[in-house]
Amino acid sequence: MKKLIFAALLMLIALVSNAQVEKILGEWRTVDDKTGETKGVVLFYQDETNGLYYGKLTHVYYQGQELFDPQYVGLVVIKDMKDDDGVLKGGTLFEPDSGKTYYGKITYNAKDNTITLRGSIDKMGWLGRSQTWIK
Repeated sequence: MKKLIFAALLMLIALVSNAQVEKILGEWRTVDDKTGETKGVVLFYQDETNGLYYGKLTHVYYQGQELFDPQYVGLVVIKDMKDDDGVLKGGTLFEPDSGKTYYGKITYNAKDNTITLRGSIDKMGWLGRSQTWIK
Protein backbone atom coordinates (compact mmCIF):
# COMPACT_ATOMS: atom_id res chain seq x y z
CA MET A 1 0.00 0.00 0.00
CA LYS A 2 2.83 2.41 0.86
CA LYS A 3 4.45 1.72 -2.52
CA LEU A 4 1.19 2.52 -4.31
CA ILE A 5 0.77 5.81 -2.44
CA PHE A 6 4.42 6.72 -3.11
CA ALA A 7 4.04 5.95 -6.84
CA ALA A 8 0.87 8.05 -7.04
CA LEU A 9 2.61 10.92 -5.28
CA LEU A 10 5.53 10.78 -7.71
CA MET A 11 3.15 10.84 -10.68
CA LEU A 12 1.32 13.85 -9.23
CA ILE A 13 4.60 15.73 -8.74
CA ALA A 14 5.63 14.94 -12.33
CA LEU A 15 2.29 16.20 -13.67
CA VAL A 16 2.49 19.45 -11.67
CA SER A 17 6.05 20.23 -12.79
CA ASN A 18 5.16 19.42 -16.42
CA ALA A 19 2.16 21.76 -16.16
CA GLN A 20 4.47 24.61 -15.11
CA VAL A 21 6.69 24.09 -18.15
CA GLU A 22 3.66 23.80 -20.44
CA LYS A 23 2.68 27.31 -19.34
CA ILE A 24 6.07 28.60 -20.53
CA LEU A 25 5.43 27.38 -24.08
CA GLY A 26 4.12 29.99 -26.52
CA GLU A 27 4.93 33.63 -27.20
CA TRP A 28 6.34 36.05 -24.60
CA ARG A 29 6.99 39.77 -24.86
CA THR A 30 10.58 40.52 -23.84
CA VAL A 31 10.98 43.49 -21.54
CA ASP A 32 14.34 45.22 -21.03
CA ASP A 33 15.23 45.06 -17.34
CA LYS A 34 16.97 48.46 -17.50
CA THR A 35 14.47 50.54 -19.51
CA GLY A 36 11.20 48.60 -19.22
CA GLU A 37 10.89 48.82 -23.02
CA THR A 38 9.53 45.96 -25.15
CA LYS A 39 12.42 44.60 -27.20
CA GLY A 40 10.73 41.72 -29.02
CA VAL A 41 8.66 38.58 -28.87
CA VAL A 42 10.14 35.12 -28.23
CA LEU A 43 8.36 31.87 -29.09
CA PHE A 44 9.13 29.04 -26.63
CA TYR A 45 8.83 25.51 -27.97
CA GLN A 46 9.94 21.97 -27.21
CA ASP A 47 11.99 20.10 -29.79
CA GLU A 48 10.27 16.76 -30.33
CA THR A 49 13.47 14.97 -31.31
CA ASN A 50 15.51 15.68 -28.17
CA GLY A 51 12.88 16.90 -25.66
CA LEU A 52 14.80 20.13 -24.96
CA TYR A 53 13.28 23.63 -24.90
CA TYR A 54 14.18 26.55 -27.16
CA GLY A 55 13.12 30.13 -27.79
CA LYS A 56 13.33 32.06 -31.05
CA LEU A 57 12.66 35.69 -31.87
CA THR A 58 9.47 36.20 -33.87
CA HIS A 59 9.20 40.02 -33.62
CA VAL A 60 11.74 42.76 -32.97
CA TYR A 61 10.99 46.29 -31.70
CA TYR A 62 13.11 49.42 -31.77
CA GLN A 63 11.91 52.58 -30.00
CA GLY A 64 8.39 51.15 -29.82
CA GLN A 65 8.19 50.33 -33.54
CA GLU A 66 8.06 46.79 -34.85
CA LEU A 67 10.80 46.03 -37.35
CA PHE A 68 11.37 43.08 -39.61
CA ASP A 69 15.08 42.52 -39.24
CA PRO A 70 16.16 39.27 -40.93
CA GLN A 71 19.33 39.35 -38.83
CA TYR A 72 17.23 38.78 -35.70
CA VAL A 73 13.78 37.43 -36.65
CA GLY A 74 13.97 33.64 -36.43
CA LEU A 75 17.15 33.72 -34.35
CA VAL A 76 17.18 31.05 -31.64
CA VAL A 77 18.15 32.95 -28.49
CA ILE A 78 17.35 30.27 -25.90
CA LYS A 79 18.89 26.84 -26.39
CA ASP A 80 19.04 23.40 -24.83
CA MET A 81 16.93 24.08 -21.73
CA LYS A 82 15.83 21.08 -19.66
CA ASP A 83 12.80 20.73 -17.40
CA ASP A 84 13.95 20.42 -13.78
CA ASP A 85 10.82 20.22 -11.60
CA GLY A 86 8.97 22.95 -13.50
CA VAL A 87 12.02 25.19 -14.03
CA LEU A 88 13.89 25.34 -17.33
CA LYS A 89 17.66 25.32 -16.89
CA GLY A 90 20.90 23.81 -18.09
CA GLY A 91 20.88 25.66 -21.39
CA THR A 92 21.96 29.06 -22.63
CA LEU A 93 20.49 32.52 -23.25
CA PHE A 94 21.87 34.62 -26.11
CA GLU A 95 21.67 38.42 -25.92
CA PRO A 96 21.61 39.79 -29.50
CA ASP A 97 22.43 43.38 -28.47
CA SER A 98 25.76 42.41 -26.88
CA GLY A 99 26.44 39.18 -28.75
CA LYS A 100 27.03 37.41 -25.43
CA THR A 101 25.79 34.01 -24.30
CA TYR A 102 24.89 33.27 -20.69
CA TYR A 103 23.92 30.27 -18.60
CA GLY A 104 20.16 30.35 -18.21
CA LYS A 105 17.29 29.57 -15.90
CA ILE A 106 13.60 30.25 -16.62
CA THR A 107 10.86 30.18 -14.00
CA TYR A 108 7.10 30.54 -14.48
CA ASN A 109 5.35 32.91 -12.03
CA ALA A 110 1.75 31.74 -11.60
CA LYS A 111 0.65 34.80 -9.59
CA ASP A 112 1.07 37.25 -12.45
CA ASN A 113 1.44 34.91 -15.47
CA THR A 114 5.00 36.02 -16.23
CA ILE A 115 8.32 34.27 -16.60
CA THR A 116 11.61 35.27 -15.04
CA LEU A 117 14.79 34.64 -16.99
CA ARG A 118 18.05 34.60 -15.09
CA GLY A 119 21.16 34.90 -17.24
CA SER A 120 24.52 34.48 -15.57
CA ILE A 121 28.18 34.09 -16.38
CA ASP A 122 28.53 31.34 -13.78
CA LYS A 123 26.62 28.04 -13.73
CA MET A 124 25.33 28.66 -10.20
CA GLY A 125 23.50 31.84 -11.28
CA TRP A 126 25.16 34.17 -8.77
CA LEU A 127 26.76 36.58 -11.26
CA GLY A 128 24.15 37.86 -13.65
CA ARG A 129 20.83 39.60 -13.99
CA SER A 130 17.16 38.77 -14.37
CA GLN A 131 14.35 39.90 -16.67
CA THR A 132 10.60 39.38 -16.38
CA TRP A 133 8.70 38.71 -19.57
CA ILE A 134 4.95 39.01 -20.20
CA LYS A 135 2.66 36.50 -21.95
